[in-house]
Amino acid sequence: MVRLFAVVNRVTLAAVAAAAGCAQLAGIEDTVALGDALAVTRVSIGNKIVSAPLDPTGLSAIYFVAGSDPSKVDRVMGIPDARHGRWTTKLHAAAPVQYTLPDVPTPIPRLLALPSLQLSVPYGVLEHPDPQPAPADGTFMVNVTLDTAVAMGEAFQTYVVGPWLRHDFAAADVPLMAMQLAPAAFGFTGANDRISSRAQIDAVTPDDAFLILRYAGNALTGVAEAPAFAQTAGVTMVPAVTMTTVTQDQMLDMTIAPMAIAARYTGVVPAVATLTMDWSLQAAPGYSYALNFGPQLQAGSLMETDPGVSMLPYGNPFAARGWHTLLTLATQESRVYAPMGPLGMPTPITLSAGLNQFVEPTQAVTLEVPAGLPQAITLGGVRLAPDGLTIKQPTQFVDVSFTIDAPMLAAGPAPPPTVYEVDVYDLVVDATAMALVRQLVYSAVSNAPKFALPPEVFQVGHSYALRAVTNLGGFPSSDRGNFLDRELPLAQGYLDGGVLTVVP
Repeated sequence: MVRLFAVVNRVTLAAVAAAAGCAQLAGIEDTVALGDALAVTRVSIGNKIVSAPLDPTGLSAIYFVAGSDPSKVDRVMGIPDARHGRWTTKLHAAAPVQYTLPDVPTPIPRLLALPSLQLSVPYGVLEHPDPQPAPADGTFMVNVTLDTAVAMGEAFQTYVVGPWLRHDFAAADVPLMAMQLAPAAFGFTGANDRISSRAQIDAVTPDDAFLILRYAGNALTGVAEAPAFAQTAGVTMVPAVTMTTVTQDQMLDMTIAPMAIAARYTGVVPAVATLTMDWSLQAAPGYSYALNFGPQLQAGSLMETDPGVSMLPYGNPFAARGWHTLLTLATQESRVYAPMGPLGMPTPITLSAGLNQFVEPTQAVTLEVPAGLPQAITLGGVRLAPDGLTIKQPTQFVDVSFTIDAPMLAAGPAPPPTVYEVDVYDLVVDATAMALVRQLVYSAVSNAPKFALPPEVFQVGHSYALRAVTNLGGFPSSDRGNFLDRELPLAQGYLDGGVLTVVP
């Protein structure tokens, strides 16, 4: 569930409009002097990673500054500097800043409450640079010569890195014992064909990687890559390719302590249950961002009694192009909240607590999921437990905080988290009116598990779930306000607080 700054598979948010009562410092619109500043870099993650300053024109950055009246907060507008991809101010004391990004379909305000005057953050997007929409009638025809005859249980898919598309071939397209794969023309229009959540289906360009992958169970066993081509209108004939066998020249030997992981969930409120543990290996272009998007190499699930994975072979045929192997361990317990919906029926939603870890695997790796696990969230002095609370609509900034556990590792106590996050989700009834779905409406980041959120985040008649997140590692330069530098390992803990409804 990595999401901090790398908004990759999701759109980010826009701030509250100037109509929310922005105060201006005298002269700030006339002269730009570099005081507090926020720079955003658009990071396009595709076959290659391409970074460029994000033009802030049409976006906004609002700094929250304590006013002369302690009960009020002045809102100071940052001045866009398109040349450097940033906003600047004449403030010379670090202040929380709420900013917007070019998200679709709905912008989501983001708050940075950090002690640095100069902040640099990435806006990560699964895309190739300058994406263009695919032709409305665009389809593809492929012809793949196989290295071995199709065997029982094998599955084939097209996977396109750049526009981030996937198409699973039906059994009829890959008959048993066939040595050639030549299905009918297909497009990427199915519900599961978009790897990214971008509304637009992007056209394939010569800079993208158009792959045909073969799996035996969860293991990647064959790959064919088409020569560079550009998609055309109508049917695009993909250059013929030959599949090669993936050499299983790596071994995963992963050790965990499942009982210790399970024990950490016992203290969270609201209470959760039923531990699930999954792991995966991806060839990931965005591996340093802990973004596990890319061809799957291997994957599996673990029981609470499993000590890990022992000497399991896998191969990464994409390592030479810089797609490092990313090992993800995701553990989770959950609960279900089901208020009555508009049809007089329960509308359930699953809420969770989790511990994740992202590393580049060595042959023998021990994963202790060392990030602190949030234990309880408090909003305006009220602990968010159990589900079904009500709060009055705030009229001033509202304090949010959370506690975390203190994991003990083999080498001693775990270090404190590197950075903390709170995400606010609006819970809305889905199209069937039979379940709730979450929509991110606000995200805040701080160097402490304490936040002050604007009152307009919480609207009367809406129900919300707050998610508290800890991040350990991953940001080697965060103490200087630089979140562009990224590295593994990264560990995360998170908790969904009790559902609350806002009343007048």
